[in-house]
Amino acid sequence: MTGTPSVDARLLKLIDALAEHLGRSVVVDDPAVRLICASRHFGDEDAVRVRAVLQRDAGADVGRYVLSRGAGRWHGAHVLEASPDLGLTARLCVPLHGPGWLLGFLMVIDADGSLTPGEIRHIEKVSRDVESVMHAGSIASGEDSVERTAALRDLLGRHEAARRAAEAWFVRNGGAGAACVTVVSFTVTALGTPDASVATALQVAVDMAARTRGTTAQHLVDDDRALLLLTSEVVPTRAGILEHVRRVAEGLDRVLGAGSYRCAVGVGTSTEGRTGAWRARHRADIASRAPSGDIVFWDDLGVDAVLLELPAEVMVPESVPLPLRRLMDMDPSGRLTSTLRSFLDHGGSVARTAAELHMHRTSLYYRLDRIREITSLDLDSGRDRLQLHLGLHLHDLTSQFRQNEDPATAHPDGRRW
Repeated sequence: MTGTPSVDARLLKLIDALAEHLGRSVVVDDPAVRLICASRHFGDEDAVRVRAVLQRDAGADVGRYVLSRGAGRWHGAHVLEASPDLGLTARLCVPLHGPGWLLGFLMVIDADGSLTPGEIRHIEKVSRDVESVMHAGSIASGEDSVERTAALRDLLGRHEAARRAAEAWFVRNGGAGAACVTVVSFTVTALGTPDASVATALQVAVDMAARTRGTTAQHLVDDDRALLLLTSEVVPTRAGILEHVRRVAEGLDRVLGAGSYRCAVGVGTSTEGRTGAWRARHRADIASRAPSGDIVFWDDLGVDAVLLELPAEVMVPESVPLPLRRLMDMDPSGRLTSTLRSFLDHGGSVARTAAELHMHRTSLYYRLDRIREITSLDLDSGRDRLQLHLGLHLHDLTSQFRQNEDPATAHPDGRRW
């Protein structure tokens, strides 16, 4: 029997007994098709099994193949067809389910399809015992794991009383107490029919990231959203945060399949310690709303952080101030709008605006006069400038939101990283 050091002895015993009863090689894999434990060989091993036992992992290509057959959505025993290209012979695959989530897979090598109906019924019966052991193990993996998860959810929530109770729990039990808290928010949208459920993929992916050596991290997963909470005594480097995001991306690619999803990522940080964890979470959520093609840090949003607080129903073109919409309607070439943007970005400096646009000041003055005429606004007024500047930012956001919602304009590999 081969297993990871933390594998429950009861699980090892079940798998060994099943393998001996069948006279066949048996494995249990996690939801990403990484080895949890395996029986001894029975002379039926293929290249994939040998590699999995020796390297603790059959490889991402094998995981993608298994999940692409729909194994993550199966219930009950199914035949996993052979893949000669991968060195994989046929197997009987039984998904292992907990209450509401996928625990992994039990697989029995059946290269010639000779398993009898009685043997298959026995495999399914044992699989239910395996599910019970794995589920019990997931609950008991940490003595207070259920309470800790509930406290973490409250700590990051909106209700002040619940946050205070959660803070008190962490004071008593430890954790999440460093000076700096960083929250990374992931929102995944499936494109078409992915190889597995988004919730399963996120659970696997953020768990992989949270287990990074030298990291103090916790995570929450709710359907298509996940939060990764990192604690440290100093503000973490962006390189360190991006490494966690990369690990999540690897996990999602492995479980869902590259190109089958889109993921919005936002990062928020608070230096208020445990008390400010909810604020870091809120900032991460706001940053993840930004319709950028990149990972978005709340600290980089500027005034857009304020605009992104607006509810979704307000983020529409009609919310752009009327004077600015009138300008855009009468400026099909976009020259006047780009001139206005440069003028406002440079604080109303004619010299710097002319330099950036590579134009003579006389021509610039003409354009500014046209803008005044069309908008009926005073470009020397701070209030009017603010209206136009915020309007341009709002226009950019609403335009990008519409573009992201259009399947025809989605990134070709499905990602938003």
